[in-house]
Amino acid sequence: MIDSGALLSVENLSMRFPIRGTGLFARTTGHVHAVNGVDLAIRSGEVLGLVGESGCGKTTLGRCIVRSERPTEGRLRYRGPDGRVVDLATLNARELRPYQNQVRVVFQDPFSSLNPRMTILEIVGDPLRVAGVARGSELEERVAIMLRKVGLSPGHLRRYPHAFSGGERQRVNIARALITEPRLVIADEAVSALDVSVRAQVLNLLRDLQEEFDLTYLFISHDMSVVENLCDRVAVMYLGKIVELADTAELYRQPRHPYTQALLSAVPRPDPRLRGSGRRHRLPDNFPDPANPPSGCFFHTRCEYADDEACVQQRPELRALAGDHRAACHHTETLSLTGVDQSVP
Repeated sequence: MIDSGALLSVENLSMRFPIRGTGLFARTTGHVHAVNGVDLAIRSGEVLGLVGESGCGKTTLGRCIVRSERPTEGRLRYRGPDGRVVDLATLNARELRPYQNQVRVVFQDPFSSLNPRMTILEIVGDPLRVAGVARGSELEERVAIMLRKVGLSPGHLRRYPHAFSGGERQRVNIARALITEPRLVIADEAVSALDVSVRAQVLNLLRDLQEEFDLTYLFISHDMSVVENLCDRVAVMYLGKIVELADTAELYRQPRHPYTQALLSAVPRPDPRLRGSGRRHRLPDNFPDPANPPSGCFFHTRCEYADDEACVQQRPELRALAGDHRAACHHTETLSLTGVDQSVP
């Protein structure tokens, strides 16, 4: 059930990429199912974490939300500042322009995401110029203000990206995303390429900017430690599907899906006295082919609790459990899974 008051409701969203043969008249021989019928609500003012292994479809889902990709199926119901709801998935390029200032993205790589031939003024101010919002001295003034907000000096306006460190480049990325005063920001692995000390600074900056600008974040990451400290809720994704969704504290304390348990068991323990005290739930390396997903539960080929009946034959739905907790597992009521605050001898 999608929240009626959500800022953005993702409804039955799917994204398939064609697999084409070789040759001049190559035919489509199949499809890669990158996103498979995702239902997800992003609530106004929250930080929603989206986690999972590499290749599970996290980035593709984020690209669909910002409409870098047009979804194959499903709806993206966005609630505008005036309360009107519009389906972003159906809009063409011209109709999307007003919403592209309201839904922005911070990219993963602070090096390749900045044009080395453009100055910081041109990079950060480009969204304003394209939208026709500001130009000339007004544009320069707004860029200078935004640079101060992200902790950079306005004196660097006419420098090029090569003059900045990785952390500073990511601050430029953030400034570019926020210059249009968006409501929703997709942070796609926004700190994964940074050193640990710089990562903490950028995470604190994101939190401060959220409070100042009343932002909503979809924070895509594979780092469960970062997600635990930043996010209000967490959605766990596996092979293009959401398999668990809960408040962060609840999910980390008591996961209800075996895949989530495996992800949490890999979280490093900061206390040296606790290291090695818990059981590591290691998953086999045989990640299923997204072009030919398994029958039944997609996770059954790697799950230590799977049976040959329900798990292999029936696809579990994302069901509501106690409170705001949801999980897509046939045996979730009978399993006793381990969170990060527990240890198993």
